[in-house]
Amino acid sequence: MLISHFSNNHAAMRISDLEKRFSTQLPQDYRKFLIKYNGGDTPNTKYKAAKISFDLRGFFGFGNVRYSFDSLSDLSDWIAQKRFPIACDLFGNYILISLDNGVISFADHERGFQESFICDSFTAFVAKCKSTLIDKNALRSIEEREADLIAKGRGHIITDGLRRLWQKEIDKYTGMEQEEVVLD
Repeated sequence: MLISHFSNNHAAMRISDLEKRFSTQLPQDYRKFLIKYNGGDTPNTKYKAAKISFDLRGFFGFGNVRYSFDSLSDLSDWIAQKRFPIACDLFGNYILISLDNGVISFADHERGFQESFICDSFTAFVAKCKSTLIDKNALRSIEEREADLIAKGRGHIITDGLRRLWQKEIDKYTGMEQEEVVLD
């Protein structure tokens, strides 16, 4: 699985604070991941199994990051249920880890966060997630995209709305560096 990790933001200290505050312990493989990567974006990452498949948006992290634990108003409710949200998919569903045994589950928000088993551990979950590199075309400038469409005889479809869409894509992926997740 590929990730564009967040800045560290004292993740080890923040994990210890969280564990003390809620009198809990994060599973070791996930704890090591958080210390090393502090969550991150996972563009072009899919999980697929017999009954469940989804596009993984990103992993939660600490501090001022795109997917922050600080933004989860229901975090204490999940911890009270011995669950911890570790990631989200493109539709806002949570990927949870059990604080009892490290089992990973999918919580579907359209079904009242009903949980479905995914796999036995965080390590197994990462191994089953498949990523592809960000397409280099996503980083092309607006001018390059316009020239390409004009050369293909499709210049008539260029609108200000399309330019804004292209700019959003450029902004999203510029500076994003993907790396393979390595769990020690």
